[in-house]
Amino acid sequence: MTDCPQAVYTSARRTLEGPGFGVFAVSAGWPAALGRTRTALGGLVAGSPGGGEAFGVVHRDGGRLLTRTVAASADGFGREGNYLVHLLWDGAGRLGPRDLLAVRRAGLFLDALPADAAPTTDLPPLPVPEPERAAPVLSGEDVDALIPPLARLLAALAAGRGELTLPPVTPGGRDVAAVLFDVLPRTLAAPVSLSAGPVADRGDRAPVRVRLDAAPAAGRRPTAADTERARTLLEAAGKGDLAPDTLTDVRQLDVWLFADAWADADADALTPEQVGCVLDSVAAPRWLARGRNTAAALELADDPHVARPLAGAVARDAAAALRVREQVLAGLLDEVLDGAEGPGERAVELAALTQGDLCRALASAVTGGRRVARLGGEARLLVEQTLSLGVELPLLELTDDLWELAQLATRRRVVGDALVAQWPTAPADRQPALLGHLLVADAGWLSRLEPVLAPTGLPQVLRWAALRLDAPGVERLALTVATGGAAGRGWALREVLLGAELPADEAAAVLARNLTVLLADDGWPRDVAAALARGRAGGDDTGPRRRRGPRRPRP
Repeated sequence: MTDCPQAVYTSARRTLEGPGFGVFAVSAGWPAALGRTRTALGGLVAGSPGGGEAFGVVHRDGGRLLTRTVAASADGFGREGNYLVHLLWDGAGRLGPRDLLAVRRAGLFLDALPADAAPTTDLPPLPVPEPERAAPVLSGEDVDALIPPLARLLAALAAGRGELTLPPVTPGGRDVAAVLFDVLPRTLAAPVSLSAGPVADRGDRAPVRVRLDAAPAAGRRPTAADTERARTLLEAAGKGDLAPDTLTDVRQLDVWLFADAWADADADALTPEQVGCVLDSVAAPRWLARGRNTAAALELADDPHVARPLAGAVARDAAAALRVREQVLAGLLDEVLDGAEGPGERAVELAALTQGDLCRALASAVTGGRRVARLGGEARLLVEQTLSLGVELPLLELTDDLWELAQLATRRRVVGDALVAQWPTAPADRQPALLGHLLVADAGWLSRLEPVLAPTGLPQVLRWAALRLDAPGVERLALTVATGGAAGRGWALREVLLGAELPADEAAAVLARNLTVLLADDGWPRDVAAALARGRAGGDDTGPRRRRGPRRPRP
């Protein structure tokens, strides 16, 4: 119930302003801003409806006015052309077109002054009950006739503004306004003012203004979507199913009208607006669970029609949140492992993944047999972070990009330490190739892996690495072999120096500088090796040396 202060304006022997037209009666709570004089009330009381009536709901600053103007009989002086205006003020702004029409139907507006009435400033407020809403009974002809006016009204509501003219009745005699404002949700219709008859108030603040008139319909041209909304809304009402009064905008109306039907379609068959409506509905979890709908929704995560509904679905439903997390995580892994385009920033935010989630997912994927195609910058960083968090990551099964893995293990201590720890249990068939790349990256790996390194196959690995090194690198590797755990087998001379196939002058220079160590490694007595080295140093000229740049290992 809404208590509405009243004002009654008419021609009488005596009004609050004196004889003639003026405010006859007014409630004590009538707003001073509206006034109680003919000048202040202006267009609300400015004209006669002729032989009929005029009525409307008008938006003013601070509330709503419900108005009705009717022709009145001759006044006490016998003058014709009199009329009576009954005004109701709703300071809470709750009343709208549906309430206006209900007040009119219920006969709460005055048709005339009571015979014993006297001018007063203490007219009690009029209690206006909230009208009982009932679904109209509509025939197919009614629906067809009401679709165009309802579509025009929906087009204005979707735009947020507009002025339109609608017919008072359909060709079949149905009251257009009564049906339209019964099927429209109350909150959705809140921005609408309504007027009928010759009197119009120029102070109306409503963003959407509807006038009932027999003139040709006017207003914003409805789209196909507006027409479909109107048809579906009327057909639902005809079956007794009314849209909830709490729906605030056309988009929420679309959710109520169409979400169930759209939820049966895949994302590729829907517009972003339709996807957003499905995500706003209770059907969102089952729709996301089907096919690639979650992936498609995440691809639209930056679209303004989808961003908020998708976030809402994730917040409302744990299953939907899990599917989004899994999809984003899979996309991030595809980016790291395969170099595919990863999910967008908004999608990653929605998934609320931690670095630990991604690290554990990487370890699980590699353990399951997936490989990093190229160990680029982001992949290298993720590997380092995974190991830093203590997550078990099988490095020898990580990638076939062994050169990058060898460089990463050489440059990042946590990766190198993990590689040494995993080496004894790593697949034996992958050890030789990786060891060769490690030795090219840093000859010190031979000493670092020595406690866990099997000598079987090491000569071939040394020769493979030496072939890919420049002269300084060959020299470092040869000295490492000759002085480490593999010393005494002659591999430094035979596999490394001679296996490197350096130009003769470069090989001779390396040999001259390290002859004692290399011959001793090859089994020569140390004193003999030292004597040979002294003799060579005294008599042989190694000639000019030509430096070569490092050679990148061939895959």
